[in-house]
Amino acid sequence: MTSYRAVIGLAGHVDHGKTLLIKALTGITTARAHEQAIGMTQDLGFAHFDDGQGNTIGVIDVPGHERYIRNMVAGLWSLDLVLLVIAADEGWMPMTGDHLRLLKAMGVPRLLVCINKCDLVTPDELLLLEESLLERVMDESGMVPDIVSVSAKTGANMAALHTAIVRQLGDMAEHHAPREQAAPRLYVDRVFTANGTGTVLTGTLQQGSLKVGDKLRLYPADREVQVRSLQAYHQSVDEIGAVCRVAVGLKKVPHKEVARGHCLTSAAGQCEAATHLIVRLCEVGGSIREQRNREVEVALGSWHGRARFVPIKDTRLARLIFASPIPCFFGQPLAIIRHGSSELLHGARIVWCGDIHPARRKTLHALLGELPDDLDRYNPATLQLGLNGYVAASRFDQRPEQVTPLGEWLLDNCWLAQSRDQLLATLASEPLSAAELATRFGIALPVIQALLQQLKSEQLIRLHHDKWQPGSGESEDDLGEEAQLVLKVVRDQGKEGYEPGKLGPGGVELDPFITRKLPAALQQGLLQKGALQKQLRNLARLKYLVQLDGPIYYDAALYNQMVAAVLAGQQVGDLIDMASFKEITGLSRKYAIPFCLRMEMDGWVRREENERRVLRLPATQDEMELA
Repeated sequence: MTSYRAVIGLAGHVDHGKTLLIKALTGITTARAHEQAIGMTQDLGFAHFDDGQGNTIGVIDVPGHERYIRNMVAGLWSLDLVLLVIAADEGWMPMTGDHLRLLKAMGVPRLLVCINKCDLVTPDELLLLEESLLERVMDESGMVPDIVSVSAKTGANMAALHTAIVRQLGDMAEHHAPREQAAPRLYVDRVFTANGTGTVLTGTLQQGSLKVGDKLRLYPADREVQVRSLQAYHQSVDEIGAVCRVAVGLKKVPHKEVARGHCLTSAAGQCEAATHLIVRLCEVGGSIREQRNREVEVALGSWHGRARFVPIKDTRLARLIFASPIPCFFGQPLAIIRHGSSELLHGARIVWCGDIHPARRKTLHALLGELPDDLDRYNPATLQLGLNGYVAASRFDQRPEQVTPLGEWLLDNCWLAQSRDQLLATLASEPLSAAELATRFGIALPVIQALLQQLKSEQLIRLHHDKWQPGSGESEDDLGEEAQLVLKVVRDQGKEGYEPGKLGPGGVELDPFITRKLPAALQQGLLQKGALQKQLRNLARLKYLVQLDGPIYYDAALYNQMVAAVLAGQQVGDLIDMASFKEITGLSRKYAIPFCLRMEMDGWVRREENERRVLRLPATQDEMELA
């Protein structure tokens, strides 16, 4: 037995018998009481039937009247098959053509033409109608549909329609497993509150699977929700897979926070909440020029609303700008409708979600112009790689060509070579932090950090005072977390220096000054006897710190700056008195004397009574830093 799940829909001109046809096919009346009273479907109706092999096929009744074209799109977005219903006594109507164009725009994969009310015409008239409809559908859609003639009123030929539907869906089984394994995707078409359950949303689970207890994301709010209950075709279930109609009960989600048009998916579902889209147009109405920068209506998934339409010159692309974020996906079909009417202007596919800086638009538009016609098998991460030069490696199942893996990223080879050269040239003229480099080059901070680590591993750069600079040797980011925190504490003290003598007898108690700055886990490590002194001594050995008598610890760069200031303008053999030391360095006597002693120990000066004689001068700044 072939196992699958599918959802089909019925479209066509108003009063051509779609609702009665569903009743004949499924035994379910989809029209609500007020719709039955006026004889017109206004919103989506839902039913289902068994295909005879144990598979359930969901059915969506789509409104036929042009006023409800937006509701029609909400029913079409997830269908596996559409029955285009045409009354035998009226034949092709203007809305029949509008519906067919909409089916094509929304990318419906299978079409079955169903001629209803065949009891109202002669067999010869029916034969002529079948031939003309086949030709017209082929001309307007490029599809070659099966045609079945029935009478929903008398039941004539309904078994043949059932068979034709099941045959059309026969290839669903081979696509069933991949669709279930994908991230779940469900656009909400109804929301209500149920006693004992709370907020319930309904929709078509177009791909993936759901189970009770799942934690999912609800867009456009991008908030986490949890599945409390599931029901499919009036049966409570613990788990359900695509494609099917489903009712999902959510835990602790207020009814007012969910609306028609919202999308339920997982964190891996790659849903975007975007106010800007770039779409590729399939022209079905007026020319693109007629709609330049005007307000239109957009219908996608079960969402519809207004947008500003901005065609992109010399392309098949257009920008859609919305007042608030909408949930959307790359490659998703949508309908662009003339504002204030039911005229379908364009079918389109989303090729870019989100805004783009004006300076990068030309590059992006060129990349979008090279996209293949079939977007279903195209990985949008390829666009990100072409535009940015890098992309998360997790976005690809198979590594593309001409890229270099670096940590969690894939980098375009040309972009990598260019970026390395730019980073080295920039750092040669000005030391900068990773965050400053990320801002300057417009590169994501994690990627900049990976590039810097690569350059450091090649001994081309090192981190000094939180700034990257050319050169090899000790790099501050190689220090342990405890050492980095202690180093920061000493640097924050500036010319006051840091005196570990404040620790008390034996150095067992940690200085409250440091305690306030360290996370609890690190505090425990430094509270161990001698741990802080060990870190200080090691930092001095590595020449990050300079130890003065006391002991007092100074940042090595600060110490070297003060030494350079003292020796500036001096000649070997000159004498410097203590007052000059204090004035130049800005140190009090408490710190000036240990500072002079350290200069003596480093061989810069020699004490002669109350003065110091200059013994040598730094030849270069590098010598000053290495001293």
